[in-house]
Amino acid sequence: MNIIFLISVVLKGFGALLEILLQITITKTAGLSGYGIYTTWINFADLIFWCLFSGIVKSNTFYLSGKHATLKHFKIQYYTKYVLPVIIGMLLISGLTGQKAFAVVPVIALAEVLVLDRSSSMLTEGKYLRSLTGEYVIGRLFLLAAVLIFQKAGILTQNVLILLYLVQYLLILVFFAGRRAGRERVDVSGELSLWKLGQYQRSDIMQAMIGQMPVILQYLFVGSFEAGVVGVVLLVKKLINFISGPTAKIFLPEFSRLYHVGRKDEIRNCFASIMRIQMMFAGPLAVVLLGYPGVILKIMAEELSGYTTLFMLCSAAFLIAATLGPCGGLMQMTGSERMDNRCREAAILVMLAVFMLLHKNPLFALYGLCIQTLLESSGKYIFVCRWMEKAPVRLKEYIAWWAVPAIAVALTYLLNWQNSFKMMVCLAGLDFLIQFLWELKHEDGLKQFFGRRKDSGKSGYGRV
Repeated sequence: MNIIFLISVVLKGFGALLEILLQITITKTAGLSGYGIYTTWINFADLIFWCLFSGIVKSNTFYLSGKHATLKHFKIQYYTKYVLPVIIGMLLISGLTGQKAFAVVPVIALAEVLVLDRSSSMLTEGKYLRSLTGEYVIGRLFLLAAVLIFQKAGILTQNVLILLYLVQYLLILVFFAGRRAGRERVDVSGELSLWKLGQYQRSDIMQAMIGQMPVILQYLFVGSFEAGVVGVVLLVKKLINFISGPTAKIFLPEFSRLYHVGRKDEIRNCFASIMRIQMMFAGPLAVVLLGYPGVILKIMAEELSGYTTLFMLCSAAFLIAATLGPCGGLMQMTGSERMDNRCREAAILVMLAVFMLLHKNPLFALYGLCIQTLLESSGKYIFVCRWMEKAPVRLKEYIAWWAVPAIAVALTYLLNWQNSFKMMVCLAGLDFLIQFLWELKHEDGLKQFFGRRKDSGKSGYGRV
């Protein structure tokens, strides 16, 4: 299990890197404004998915984890009576209003729900590598390669770009296709609670306001250039999320299993180990994003050079949130999904207030997003600590984790290395090496994570 977690971190990081390379490629062809138009379309499709259909993904995780089971009967009803009618309705509205170009947006959303539904089901079946490779790598690798080919041929347009984005999902579905070998699975559709599905969906509606609305609002109220800036910063958030994202894919089923058998101590130990491993990757990223923002922005787009301070502010907020552990996922898998929603909703209300206060600022969405991220992540962490009856990591220890990256960033500015790509790579690599060796030595670090302790066999997360 823990080997799979580390592999998933690498795969998610590779996927994030592919997205950044795609952004750079599009920006060089169409400029930051062109990228802003592209990312707005994609965020509209994502908004449909997260607001209407994403609850099925977490339902798979909660109801199927640790069981040889399926939700086949429920899903037949779910797709035929809900998903397809909604998508067809959107297509009809698009045609009747004369906006036929927008018809591709709900189709992308449909492809997305099919991919993520299948991917999450495969994870509960133990098909980790196939699921993660398909979701994080296959589609993005195809999309980047196709964009480069079309760009070289001189036929890359916005319409072609959006169609290629759809094709990547179809390719992933082909990758996921195949017979499900083994004995017949038990249909547990009768156990599924529509209330819980609704709570998951409610959570994701709020998540869509955080993940998709900033880009869309910037496009609608300011313009495509500013939408492009926000899109790039959110790409950086995705790069940072390669630290925490795989946790939801790998350990949420484990949290659900441990919760159902009442092993809260094991959940706390597992959570602490995850935080330590996440910090091992967050340290080098902190060195890169906070010590060398000029280098990164120059690589991503020359037009971003004037946004260094804002970029650093956003990066710091996203990094802190990424190192506080999988709080939301744990809450959703341990019967606290209502509190998870309340924490998110309260933070979103503050974000909307910031939007209104700073609406005259051309990048108002990013300031609101930073504040929302910090409020939500810290609020959930406090709740998780209380639920566990003990903090998984002491505050002094958490602060000490940041010592190495803080020293590296301080040296960068003291010695004026902030424009050196070579020093960025060296210091980030050195930070990772130091933290890796420390965690390798620490009894609650990699040793426990890989189940090398004598008592690891008793732990649900110490097994492979």
